[in-house]
Amino acid sequence: MKLARLIRILNLVIWSLVIGSLPSSAWAKLKVVTSTTDVAGLVRAIGADDIQLESIARGTQDPHYIEAKPSYMTKLAHADLLVANGLGLEVGWLPSLIRGARNPKLNPGQKGYLELGESVAPLDIPQGTITRAMGDIHPEGNPHFTLDPERMAELAKVVAKRLGELDTSAAPRFSERAESFAKSTAQRMKDWKARVDRLPNKKVVTYHNSLLYFTTRFGLQPVGVLEPKPGIPPSAQHALDIIATMKRENAKAILVDNYFDPKIAHHVERNVPGAKVQVVGIAVESAPGLPTLADVTEGLIQALERVARP
Repeated sequence: MKLARLIRILNLVIWSLVIGSLPSSAWAKLKVVTSTTDVAGLVRAIGADDIQLESIARGTQDPHYIEAKPSYMTKLAHADLLVANGLGLEVGWLPSLIRGARNPKLNPGQKGYLELGESVAPLDIPQGTITRAMGDIHPEGNPHFTLDPERMAELAKVVAKRLGELDTSAAPRFSERAESFAKSTAQRMKDWKARVDRLPNKKVVTYHNSLLYFTTRFGLQPVGVLEPKPGIPPSAQHALDIIATMKRENAKAILVDNYFDPKIAHHVERNVPGAKVQVVGIAVESAPGLPTLADVTEGLIQALERVARP
């Protein structure tokens, strides 16, 4: 009896020593918070079961305008890593959340803060003097790069590297998943590009300039934006200008992000022969059936194919 008890005690001591010698990442997953669901979609593909993941903004929300709630600060207070979109997308709310969280690990410049926009060659950088009269423009360039699958495949490596620095034991798995994500993206790009190439008309009008990276990557031809300036609702006169442009350019597709009111788009549709409005989800979890970045791209291409049908 005494021998059995001694063996149990020795086993407990041995296991205590083993567990105590393990790095924290071996028994506690990295707590990662992202600013948006698109960023979460990328991080989830790389981190998988090795991390705990939350997003601040929901996919149904316009990421430019998020209320800085105390509950979001609490999430950040307990996070090991904050992954932001960057390029000014969250400038109106994320800095105040970081300050309120009082988590020094997440301060810009620290390993617990990763801004994806810093690794992107941005499009549409404004030139000259920037004023409020120009609308809600982004001085660093268009921040909606998550709609470019090839850019996101490159950013997968950036995410894997940072996760691996914070959890070295899982680093090989992060790297493998990033490689797998890139290969899967490259394979799907072949199909997506072939389908876009078959479209009889590649001219499009968008509501906001959020689809710039998507249209650029797939060789589409934007001919107009329903917003006269970024963040400024369409006016009656601007709608007339878009109608004239679409008729002149023989454009048929009108793509509207699903968190905008499509009323003005439908007015344009009624006044342009053959035009079709497609209300589209442009973010992960912005609509049913969009749990991944690939699903968002697939949904956009299907929307264009619907416009092409007679």
